[in-house]
Amino acid sequence: MRLSLLPTLFLTLMPTFVLAEQSLLRICYENEDSTPFWSDYKQAKPGLIVELVQSAAQQAGLRLELQRRPWKRCILQLQSGQSDGIFAAIWQADRDVWGQFPGRDPERQEAVDRDYRLWQVDYPIIISTDSLLQWNGQQFKGLQYGLSAPLGYIASQRLRALGVQAKVNPSAEKALQLVTLGRLDGYVIERHIGNTHIRKLGLQSDLKMLPLPLLQADWYLPLSHQFTRQYPQQAQRFWQALRDQRLRQETDLSQRYLQLSD
Repeated sequence: MRLSLLPTLFLTLMPTFVLAEQSLLRICYENEDSTPFWSDYKQAKPGLIVELVQSAAQQAGLRLELQRRPWKRCILQLQSGQSDGIFAAIWQADRDVWGQFPGRDPERQEAVDRDYRLWQVDYPIIISTDSLLQWNGQQFKGLQYGLSAPLGYIASQRLRALGVQAKVNPSAEKALQLVTLGRLDGYVIERHIGNTHIRKLGLQSDLKMLPLPLLQADWYLPLSHQFTRQYPQQAQRFWQALRDQRLRQETDLSQRYLQLSD
């Protein structure tokens, strides 16, 4: 091959290299078991959100690389661009620094587009069946020890803002056991994940959920600022695919995953 042909050959092949780079989407999610939405490594089914993300990536023509890390590590990797996206995140203004939420433009004061949500969820307050704790949506009555929620989550921030967060912050299953023993007033976690833990521990007759949840919210999959700046079309195509797949599979996914946790 003549040396004079090498630049031409490189220019011919370069779009293929760029396309291959663009086709990879690295998504980070928490390594803690959050069945039925994402499971630990021992479960046969990957989880509702994992299936949804996999289907969306396939529709968008993106090669998916799933990374499992502690939640705070996922956030740091998103900010640095080591991960292209994370799930599942509830939007609030201070999280714009994490990455790009679909439809969100802080400078134009445009809100997140909830059409592109992953799932709508709520966070009930789990208490002992003989507890006198009350919650009217604004304040608690009957507190002794405080309430707990997973650290780094908005539920935990909300408890802290209300001044009712307990000093201890154990794992979900340990916290539920403490609630049963009367050593913690309550625990806040997503409804279906909470039901899964309660059933696993065999505490169905010992625990209940208050009628009003602490909060209701939408889960999103924000993408890194680096990815959305470099590949804006791929980012939008992926979010649109997430919307399409949620609408298409919502009934089936709910039946296969959520009904089992209720």
